[in-house]
Amino acid sequence: MEPTPRQQLRILIVCPHKLALEGLRLLLARDEDLYIVGLTADVDQALALLLRLQPDVVISSDSTASQDCASGVQRLRSARPDIPVLVVSPDTRPERVQAALAAGAIGYLPLDADPDELVRAVHTVGRGELTLHPAIVPGLVARLAGHATKEPGPSLKDFTAREREVLTYLARGLSDRDIAQALFISVRTVQSHLANIYEKLGIHSRTEAAVIAVREGWLSS
Repeated sequence: MEPTPRQQLRILIVCPHKLALEGLRLLLARDEDLYIVGLTADVDQALALLLRLQPDVVISSDSTASQDCASGVQRLRSARPDIPVLVVSPDTRPERVQAALAAGAIGYLPLDADPDELVRAVHTVGRGELTLHPAIVPGLVARLAGHATKEPGPSLKDFTAREREVLTYLARGLSDRDIAQALFISVRTVQSHLANIYEKLGIHSRTEAAVIAVREGWLSS
C-alpha cells in the first residue's frame, strides 16, 4: 500500500464477514484523517499485517453475537502491546465487554453505532484514550459493582499518593504518555503504577479501572 501522510491515522480492520468489513471501510474512508492500510477476515493474517503495515489502530469486529473477539484482541496485543484496539460488536453484554477489555481493547462500540460515533471512537483510541459507547457503560458498571459487593469496596486509601494521581488521570481518559508528561515521570513508571492499581482492584485493564473510579466518585476526590 502507498505510504500515508503523518497526520493520518493508519487503520487495520479485522472482521470475518465481507459485508461488515466493507461497510467499516467505507464509513472510515469518509474521514480524510483516517487511512485504511489493511483489511482482513483472519486474525492470523492480521498478525502478519500488523507487523508489516504498522497501523496506528486496529478495529476488531466479530459481527455476530456467537463469536468472541477477545481471544483475537489478546493475540494482537501480544504481538504489539502498544497497539490500540477498538472492538465493534453486536454483543454488548457486560461479560463480553469486560472480556474484551481484559484482553487489551481500549474501546468498545455496538455494531449499530452511528457512523460519527465510530469515527470519533477511532480518533479517541488512536490517542491511546479509552472509549465506551454510552449504552455500554451502565451494564458494565453494574457488573463490576455486583462483583465488588462480595468483598469490601475499594478505597482511595488503598493506594499510594502517586497511584491515586495516576488513577484519576487514567479515569479522565489520559494515555500512559499523557499521564507521564503530566506527572513528570517515565511511561514505564506509569505502567508500573498501573500494574499495582490493577492488582489492588483485582482487574486487568485500564478501562475497568476507569469505570471503577467513576463509580466510586474518585474523580472529585
